[in-house]
Amino acid sequence: MKKLLAALLALLFVVVPVFAGGSSESSKDGTVTISFWDGNWNEPVFAKIQELWNEQHPDIKLQAEFQIDNGQFEKYMLAMQNGTAPDVVACAHDWVTTFGTAGLLEPIDSYVEASGLDLSQYVQGAIDVATVDGKLYGLPFRTETYTLFYNKDILAAAGYTEAPKTWDEVLEIAAAVDSDEVAGFGVCGTNFSNFSFQYITMLRSSGQDILTADNSASALDTPVAIQTAELYRKLAEYAPASMLENDNVANRTLFASGKIAMYMSGIYDAPEIIKANPDLNFACAMVPTANGAERGSILGGWSVAIPKCAQHKDEAYMFMEFLTSPEVAELYTNTFTGQGTPAATFADYPADIIEPNADALAYAYALPNVGSITMIRQAIFDNLSLSLTDTMTPEAAILQCSAQVNEYLSE
Repeated sequence: MKKLLAALLALLFVVVPVFAGGSSESSKDGTVTISFWDGNWNEPVFAKIQELWNEQHPDIKLQAEFQIDNGQFEKYMLAMQNGTAPDVVACAHDWVTTFGTAGLLEPIDSYVEASGLDLSQYVQGAIDVATVDGKLYGLPFRTETYTLFYNKDILAAAGYTEAPKTWDEVLEIAAAVDSDEVAGFGVCGTNFSNFSFQYITMLRSSGQDILTADNSASALDTPVAIQTAELYRKLAEYAPASMLENDNVANRTLFASGKIAMYMSGIYDAPEIIKANPDLNFACAMVPTANGAERGSILGGWSVAIPKCAQHKDEAYMFMEFLTSPEVAELYTNTFTGQGTPAATFADYPADIIEPNADALAYAYALPNVGSITMIRQAIFDNLSLSLTDTMTPEAAILQCSAQVNEYLSE
């Protein structure tokens, strides 16, 4: 594992330019300024969060910088390695695992103990993924999982009044509704994060995971993993012609315009769909299953953590507690809070959109807690993409991926 992380860090030094990092300052009057990095999708609502923070902590100023999604992980990694990271970073849950394993984050166990914070209030899967070798490195402010978004009118016109419950039913409906005007299913052909989340979600809902139970070896060489790779390829037959260029944002846009009948995504897509097309008659359903398996999906979302190089760690932890508190997280998140309650923005949404997403959280659990998880997800994308272009069969592609994953785990 140490060799793997060293190789990743070396690669980042080659491909990512050096940049100015976050700043933390103490003024002569004792006022402290802490720095915070997050994704730019949260920038529009941050002013309210900053206002609430300033009311409670007038002597601790907050300076935020918002990053674009493309290259965000690499920027974080390089900044923490260079010692130029801010005091607090908002990380996708599995990034906390990677950064914690690499020794780039500050363990917060002593802070939690001193503050008396009740960790049981948080979604357990988010705490699990932030725990590396018995040490806790992050607190969640956002949780979510995938559900199936479907156009009720398109399905009804083909004679289907309910959402599909199995992947076989998804294939049946996709074939029935697919036409020159409407694609049966929105598959991601690009964006390793979207792609890998979709495949892993399909795999888990079919009764398998990407690694063995002890996380020591790949489980992508199993019949169910092969079956799921073949499922992904079959769904691509009913995807838009632009499938290879489509990430989930593109699929959401097509869905909102009535050009896709079904696709998988998180509750965060609902406001954007309604904004684009207020009259669209759509709903959500829990992800279909296969093989009679118990339902399973990925717990996604975001946590806050303190880089090892942070200058004001005490104040940084105070901000972590503040941002992950239910009353603040409900304002900041656009999905569900770290406690699993809906964001404030969903107060007036229809039950057939909110309830399936809330119910699905009970079946969601974190990605395997291994430092190479991001590279494993990249490998899933790199290899299964070859099946979408018919460069390799789905079986050959996933078996090649499995061999790569075992190499990562052995390093």
